[in-house]
Amino acid sequence: MAIGKLWNWFGTRRGMAILMAQLVLVLLFIALYSGYHSSDRCVKCHANTSKMTSLGYPQFVMTREQVQKEARHPNTECRDCHLGNGLSNDPATAHQGMLKLIVLDNNLDIMPRKGHVERLLPAGDDRLREMLPRTADGSLDYDVGTLLYHDRNRLTLGYDPAIAKKTCGQSNCHPDQVKQFDTSIMGSNFRQRSMRVWNDIHGPNN
Repeated sequence: MAIGKLWNWFGTRRGMAILMAQLVLVLLFIALYSGYHSSDRCVKCHANTSKMTSLGYPQFVMTREQVQKEARHPNTECRDCHLGNGLSNDPATAHQGMLKLIVLDNNLDIMPRKGHVERLLPAGDDRLREMLPRTADGSLDYDVGTLLYHDRNRLTLGYDPAIAKKTCGQSNCHPDQVKQFDTSIMGSNFRQRSMRVWNDIHGPNN
């Protein structure tokens, strides 16, 4: 079809130019939006065993296949749960704003993760106890009182609706469940932890 005949669909040359420009903008927005939610750099870095080892974190080697298997959420991106910047090659920028495990001492004050908790990997017959923090010789690390996963408010150590909305509450995830939980007694209480330490007689809490 000749270009001249195409103008008839749009009325004028100007009309066609405007509509084509709008189409390009829409396609550009879709490309940028989908790219923004990408975790390509997360996987590229964390799946590289030699790079992670050279950075001093061999325990955080993770392939895309492992992520899909362990998350049990097909097509979920790393940043859907952990936030951060999945498009940056710079570790500091990539991890900026990322949610991280909260390690508490026996007074329930936040303590450094490094040197106490290297990785959490459930294994064996007692998968929960296998995740108890241990020292280099394999004995329990009694400096660690308890662990809270990254969806907690670091000030109150309780439920954080803002974090839930950014992660599980995304439109393509579980928005209805998060909205429902926010209005429940447990959700509106902002607290679902007994705040007892892991080393109680009855075993790990959380």
